[in-house]
Amino acid sequence: MDKQILGIYNSLQEIAWDFGSRGMNGECCEDLSFIEFMALKKISENAEISVQEVGNYLNITKSGATKIINRLEQKGYATRKTSPADGRVCCVCITVKGTEVMSRIIGQYINHIEAILRNLEPGTINEIESALRLFSGITKS
Repeated sequence: MDKQILGIYNSLQEIAWDFGSRGMNGECCEDLSFIEFMALKKISENAEISVQEVGNYLNITKSGATKIINRLEQKGYATRKTSPADGRVCCVCITVKGTEVMSRIIGQYINHIEAILRNLEPGTINEIESALRLFSGITKS
């Protein structure tokens, strides 16, 4: 295996670990597990999202998504409501408390990233962003 490719692989794993389950200072996201954080992030990005769509996004079953959403509701970060478009569909919405916790968590990570990138040239930052988008499959919008 090419050592450079192995180095990229190892770096991506470390990034996933540092910005994922382990998080900063050994904590991911206040009182949220990483999967709860990702579910709440997806919920916060959609005015109405079904439990099934949350499960699809997380690549877990609807039953698994229901358990995560139950925990988010218990913590006061999300609430369920019946879809106005289809009464058979249960939608999940973020609460004010959920929005506040997401703002704090994302703010901490943004500050952390800014500190890392602070002394780099804008062109280098653009290259890093492009490379990360390539690996994540995110297209620039």
